[in-house]
Amino acid sequence: MNLEQVKSLVSVVNNKSFSVAAKEMFVSQPTISMHIKTLEREIGEQLLIRSTKDVILSEAGMVFYPYAVQMLKAEEEALFHMQNKGKELTGEVLIASSSVPANYVLPGFLAYSKKKCKGISYRILEGDSTEVIQKILRFEGEIGIGSIKPLTPKCMPFPLVKDKIVLVTPNTRKYASFQGVFNRNELKREEFVIREKGSGTKAAGESLEKKLGLEPEKVRVIAEVQTTETLKRVVAEGVGIAFVSSIAVRDYLEQGKLLAFEFPEIANERQLYLLWHEERNLSRAGEHAVELLKEYCDKIAVSNGGI
Repeated sequence: MNLEQVKSLVSVVNNKSFSVAAKEMFVSQPTISMHIKTLEREIGEQLLIRSTKDVILSEAGMVFYPYAVQMLKAEEEALFHMQNKGKELTGEVLIASSSVPANYVLPGFLAYSKKKCKGISYRILEGDSTEVIQKILRFEGEIGIGSIKPLTPKCMPFPLVKDKIVLVTPNTRKYASFQGVFNRNELKREEFVIREKGSGTKAAGESLEKKLGLEPEKVRVIAEVQTTETLKRVVAEGVGIAFVSSIAVRDYLEQGKLLAFEFPEIANERQLYLLWHEERNLSRAGEHAVELLKEYCDKIAVSNGGI
């Protein structure tokens, strides 16, 4: 076993592609394949499962991968301390993120990170909160951000920032006449726009519906969408009303496209979590990105009373 073989494995897993890994390592694709086969032969286990559309870790690969990352991190740290004293930290960080933080938290964070450490670049892998957890468990993202707390102890959650779920409606004469108070009985006569299954916003919205006496299976759904941005536009056009993240609709509220309603007697807060795999040692760039992300969210929370 040598580090080039280990690097090939990690690169294939991170990029989910033999060809992209070959370009990243400046070698041919057959060389990458040879590295993987040699490594599997030495270990005595198949590490990757390859199909026409995807490359994923096998069960044995899931066990070996954290150690592979540790080997490369040890090499990285040794080289850094021996050759890069006083130089700026560099590296790419893969962040798996659900749609709300990806669209409404990370843009500001990327600008903040650029000012603090220009040597770190980022790749954002967007999906719903359930997909974010799966990406972390499959080592496809170095860190993640989502609104669903993982049930498995292998995916470590850190409370990053608080959000809240609000009811939004189009800014029409009807809803403006409610003067900020939405009657619970009126909710049963409304048509709703909802997020897709697996979305943290959908789960939080359904929880709030139950607290308001609505049965999710009896809610009249007029449209189901995959992103919060689409949901905002659909509601603004008057198609229906929706439960949504307050972070996500701040711009539409300021522009007068939507109206927001809260139910003070019912808890509507939710937590956005920073996630990472307990068996994965973060790269130096990843560790620094985590500290910058915590620092950024703390500053925003203090200045805005919550993002």
